[in-house]
Amino acid sequence: MALSDVTWRPPRLQTDQLLLRGWEPTDVEAVFAYASDPEVTRFVSWDQHRSLADSRVFLDGFIAEHYAAQEVDYCICLLSDPAVAIGGLGVYWSSRPHKTMELGYVLRRSAWGHGFVPEAGRRLIRYAFETTDAARIFAPIFAQNARSRRAAEKMGLKFEGVLRSTIQCRGARWDEAIYSILREEEPPP
Repeated sequence: MALSDVTWRPPRLQTDQLLLRGWEPTDVEAVFAYASDPEVTRFVSWDQHRSLADSRVFLDGFIAEHYAAQEVDYCICLLSDPAVAIGGLGVYWSSRPHKTMELGYVLRRSAWGHGFVPEAGRRLIRYAFETTDAARIFAPIFAQNARSRRAAEKMGLKFEGVLRSTIQCRGARWDEAIYSILREEEPPP
């Protein structure tokens, strides 16, 4: 399946500085720009992209499958430059019967330190609680990723604990820090 064959896209969301829009096939170079950066991919469970073909596989595989199932996955763009993706974030059903969703996010390195992930995350969390019956949204984060952990806290997620040696990735075992927010806990503005 190719992303160009899937017509559904999540509705656009906006914040003070950002536009959250659906991914398009034309975003392949922007994906490659962050997904090929070893600093960006240091604490992710997927492999660093080595070519544009890897980024096409992401869009035509992972994203196309999510959109075919009408699952919410966004690219993050600056309002001042809505055609260029600076990262991505999404919420996915982890367990529908238990009304639990998983939150994931990534951002190109040149955009780090500006509060974009917390801003986008707070908006997406509000949207997810408004449009689904989710009771809990959680973010599993490599425990060593202090930057991502701070972003989760700024989104209003609370630290639950660390799952020891829960991820096998790139020949090593990694601990995973779990952060979550419940429906009755409003994310900060």
